[in-house]
Amino acid sequence: MEHTNVFAVILALLLNFVVFAPNKLETSTTPATSLSSLITTISTPPLSSTTTSLVTSTTSLPQTTTTTTTQQSEWFVTSNMSDARQEHTASVLSNGKVLVTGGFNHNIGFLNSAELYDPSTSTWTTTGSMIDAREHHTASVLLNGKVLITGGVNDNGRLKSAELYDPSTGIWTTTGSMTNARDLHTASVLTNGLVLVTGGVSIGNIFLYSAELYDSSAGTWTTTGNMSDARREHTASVLTNGNVLVTGGAGIEFSAVDSVELYDPSPSTWANTGNMTNARGQHTASVLSNGLVLVTGGYNGRIALNSAELYSLFRTN
Repeated sequence: MEHTNVFAVILALLLNFVVFAPNKLETSTTPATSLSSLITTISTPPLSSTTTSLVTSTTSLPQTTTTTTTQQSEWFVTSNMSDARQEHTASVLSNGKVLVTGGFNHNIGFLNSAELYDPSTSTWTTTGSMIDAREHHTASVLLNGKVLITGGVNDNGRLKSAELYDPSTGIWTTTGSMTNARDLHTASVLTNGLVLVTGGVSIGNIFLYSAELYDSSAGTWTTTGNMSDARREHTASVLTNGNVLVTGGAGIEFSAVDSVELYDPSPSTWANTGNMTNARGQHTASVLSNGLVLVTGGYNGRIALNSAELYSLFRTN
């Protein structure tokens, strides 16, 4: 009897555990249906032991798209000039058009023709012809908008003549001639409006040291101080302080020079400055926005150059 009572107690305890044991909490995860959404699943326990429901909330974060645009530089053709030409000039006028003058054509010879390029229509139109055909000349846009043509060479030899182009009329008129005939020279419009012409080659293949100034208000030329070195195929750059930097070129012995000179318009004097690293002629010189001058390429008397160098007027260490 005693064993029977013990067994009954144990059986009652087991039945009570099975009936009243808490249900196991079940959780589920909602699968993501889009790669562009981030799924967050929150499981909330049941509020009572008799409830097995699951509450699920989903939060979607907006997709962020980054687009990278790459711009590619390219060249494309535009309409052709009326005349094929080399050794000519091109000048951007105040109205945005480009004036091309003179040069040499192997079928025609030296050219006096001029034409205008209109960027808005990509077309060329002929304009009045120069009085003298010429190549190796210079073209300078003056402060009054007119274009000054100086020197050069044609069938008659090297020229000292100069002429003016008026964009408003398309007409050329003569102006005062230079003191020296010259080609392969430079012409620079100074901040005071005068035009500085330097160096070049004159009649008899004489390399020139000389420089002269053109006054557009009077149409006259006056000589100014000579450079230290005679030179042709050099560069002349108007610096931010108004001085003119002359670099390199071919010297008297037809060899490239590395010498550099500065012209100061105020006292009209020349002064030597630091030489270039490489002697060079037929090169380019560009005044950068930071005031430095970039010199590139050219010919040193033996080979063409790929070197470049910078000139600083106010160098700081």
